[in-house]
Amino acid sequence: MSSPRPRSRAWFVAAGLALAGCVAVGLIAPVETDAAWVDAEVAASTSLSAVTVTSPGAVRCVQSGLLVPAVVGWNTAPVGGNITGYRWTLVGSSNRSGTLPATATSVSLAPSLVELGSSVFTLYAVGPGGWERAATNTAQIGFLSVALGLTSSCAT
Repeated sequence: MSSPRPRSRAWFVAAGLALAGCVAVGLIAPVETDAAWVDAEVAASTSLSAVTVTSPGAVRCVQSGLLVPAVVGWNTAPVGGNITGYRWTLVGSSNRSGTLPATATSVSLAPSLVELGSSVFTLYAVGPGGWERAATNTAQIGFLSVALGLTSSCAT
């Protein structure tokens, strides 16, 4: 048996190195991304600005009692506070939510037809782009209702 020719051994070594190079390039190729800062349409701005949504502050109980809905209030939005509206949630024995205009300073929460128990009321100020900021506190809303809406309670 004769030893392989040097020329064919060099060809196999070159082919192996080329294959290894192709694999290495394929493994370290850049990964496609949806990040906004790499999108030329989004990243072309020469200036950057940030918006801070002002907190609605503290919520307070305005009204509750026998045969009346619970009313939760807050202070008016400050000028320049970037508030485009409000979003509220009631979570617990009652699960509801809603939106309000930026001019709103209270929301009336009436009990459902049959409702018993308490829920946590949370208010969010909504700003440009849908950014939100929660109020500095929450309110505990309670209802006792069997067809008439007997009583409502509110505590912060």
